[in-house]
Amino acid sequence: MQIQNKDRRVGVIGECMVELQGTMFSTLKQSFGGDTFNTAVYLKRLLGSSYQISYLTGLGLDPLSEYMLEQWREECIDTRYVARIDDKLPGLYQISVAENGERTFQYWRNDAAAKYIFDEESVDSLEETLSQFGWLYLSGISLAILTEKGRETLLSALEIYTTKGGKLFFDNNYRPILWPDKEVCQSVYMRVLALSHIALLTEEDEHLLWGESSIDHIFDSTPTNEIAIKRGSKPCLINEKGMRVAVPAQPVSNIVDTTAAGDSFAAGYCCGRIIGLSPEESAEKGHVVAARVIQFPGAIIAKESWEKLVSQ
Repeated sequence: MQIQNKDRRVGVIGECMVELQGTMFSTLKQSFGGDTFNTAVYLKRLLGSSYQISYLTGLGLDPLSEYMLEQWREECIDTRYVARIDDKLPGLYQISVAENGERTFQYWRNDAAAKYIFDEESVDSLEETLSQFGWLYLSGISLAILTEKGRETLLSALEIYTTKGGKLFFDNNYRPILWPDKEVCQSVYMRVLALSHIALLTEEDEHLLWGESSIDHIFDSTPTNEIAIKRGSKPCLINEKGMRVAVPAQPVSNIVDTTAAGDSFAAGYCCGRIIGLSPEESAEKGHVVAARVIQFPGAIIAKESWEKLVSQ
């Protein structure tokens, strides 16, 4: 179904990779994941058919890329903005999960197709594409994986997009290994935060990038009117135009895998704000979604399991 209302069209910018679950010396289960892709899938499941979620990324022309596209379409993700690059492949990562549900990652993504998606774009042509969406979502990883040229093109296009009234969600998702140094990352983050309608910040990542600081300092130093600080099982802290509130997380006794906990919270929060809920109500929605996700292995819950949970 073609969605005509721009406010019901959401563009998600980032990278989806091949996901391998398990240890290196055990049987590995293959699926797909990546921070923005995880958010896109859960956002689509939450918003339903009256909203269009488009994924802006890059893939190769290989059979695995084709299979990934098929899987995305089964999730009703719009794939018309996926760039196909004939000499590149998707990235890959492997997850090992400890007994308490915490996970570690190994990545193979340095030359993945998603790195080059904006290299052949002009600022004007990219802004024309972005202008088709009422909302955009991207993360620190979305910015980190791009070439310097592609990142600058995207940031310049976002400046025009937001000036014209486009609304931007930014999730900090800081991964030091993806940046040349902290100073480069800090400069890029401040630039995109100044453009953002809503900032979703993981407290741990904030401390890692900027150094240990108080919540008040994080709120005061972030140039965004609405900020939600994710803190795992602790209450989410929200600052909207100076009004601050804490929203408790949902207790979960059966934590299987914390992969995509933050991404699914982001989907719930963004969903809430898109449909007009308050920041507090949106954070409650985010906690509900994250609580579901961490009771299953991998980044994306199977559709059947998701539908059972929703119907309960």
